[in-house]
Amino acid sequence: MSFVADDPDESCIEKDTRIFIEKDTRIFPVCTPYSSIRVVMQRTDMRERTIDCVEGNGHSLLRCISKEIFGTEKNIGVLKEILIHEFKENVKIYSPFIGEEIKRSCKASVGVVGNDTGGFKKLSQFIKERIEDDLPCDELLLWLTCTYFQTPLYVLRVTDLNTSTLSSWTEYTQLRRRKRDQKKKMTFLKKCSSTYFISLLETVGKQYFRIVPKLKSCNCFLEIPTIPS
Repeated sequence: MSFVADDPDESCIEKDTRIFIEKDTRIFPVCTPYSSIRVVMQRTDMRERTIDCVEGNGHSLLRCISKEIFGTEKNIGVLKEILIHEFKENVKIYSPFIGEEIKRSCKASVGVVGNDTGGFKKLSQFIKERIEDDLPCDELLLWLTCTYFQTPLYVLRVTDLNTSTLSSWTEYTQLRRRKRDQKKKMTFLKKCSSTYFISLLETVGKQYFRIVPKLKSCNCFLEIPTIPS
């Protein structure tokens, strides 16, 4: 099943960018007895789910999203361009979701960023460089992903405490509705029904893995994860 109707939106992708679409092949990670993966696999809501890892080093979140959408992690370059463009065109919407540490880094790098055209331009360039260099962006990439693809995203996070390891789901939903431009012949569409969602594991070290159905082809066959109140 493909997430892509024809090909991605051409407006934010370089002309010479090649897009790969392959059949999704799952890779089950080898882990130590006390790894985050073994901890989450003991959850009751993981009985019908399993972990799929990506092979490349760096950009683990984008690699997971690339494999989810295209069946291969080779398209992280395409995703970078798409998400950077999404942020640039909607800075006002996304700026409240930039963490305090990122804001301090931005101020130290480019100075005070005002709420005007010049300030938004400086902030866009700063975020662009962080995404390209695989530097921490807090939850920003998650918000950009679920909004651009208009698809709910569920992240199972693992937290280490002094005496135990905890895990819980966080839900990310679109911050705006994207309208399809009928003049453009290429666009992204959901791969199946309206119940489709993307699910990921985030380890203590901020490494991402896909969470996929054990016996089904798509998340739409599973119940949506329960979010703590």
